[in-house]
Amino acid sequence: MYHTSTIKRIAISAFILFHLVAIFSWGIPQNSLLFTRMNGRLAPYMYWSGLSQGWGMFAPEPLSVNSHLEAEITYRDGRASVWKFPMPQHFGYVQRYFKERDRKWATDYVRQDANAVLWPDAARYIARRNNDPKNPAVTVKLVRYWSQIAPPKSGQPEPWNRYVFFTYTVMPGDLL
Repeated sequence: MYHTSTIKRIAISAFILFHLVAIFSWGIPQNSLLFTRMNGRLAPYMYWSGLSQGWGMFAPEPLSVNSHLEAEITYRDGRASVWKFPMPQHFGYVQRYFKERDRKWATDYVRQDANAVLWPDAARYIARRNNDPKNPAVTVKLVRYWSQIAPPKSGQPEPWNRYVFFTYTVMPGDLL
C-alpha cells in the first residue's frame, strides 16, 4: 500500500507533467495530425485555464488589425461615462503582466460575434463595476474600435472604425 505522501507526490508529478505536455503541444506551430488531435482535446482546458497561446503575431501572416473595446454607460439621470477594457499602455510593466488575461478576454473573446453569449455578462459586470446606488446605470453599450495595421513604411496611419455591437438594459437585480 502506498503512503499518503507518495500518493501526493505522484499526483503533483502527474499534474506538472500534464501541464508541461499540454503547454508544449499547444505552443508548437505545427499542423501535424498528432498535434491537431491532441490540441482539439486540450482546447477546452487551455481556454478555461488561460493557458492558450496563439501565433497571430508572427509570420507568415501576422495580425493585420489593431482593436480594442470600450463600454458606454448611461445613468438614470442621463449622464454618460466611458469604461475602458484593460489595455497594456494603461499600466506599468508589472501590472501589464496581471492585466493581460483581462485584455485577451476582451479583445479575443468578447469582441467576436461568435461569442455573443458573453456580451450580457460583460455588460452586467461593467454595470456593477460602475454602480452608483444614487444614480444607477440604466444601459451599457459595448463598442468595438478597430484599425487596419498599415504596411511598414506606408507613411499613413489607418483611420479608426467604431461600432456599437451590443446594448444592454440594466435591471436592478444586475447591480447586486
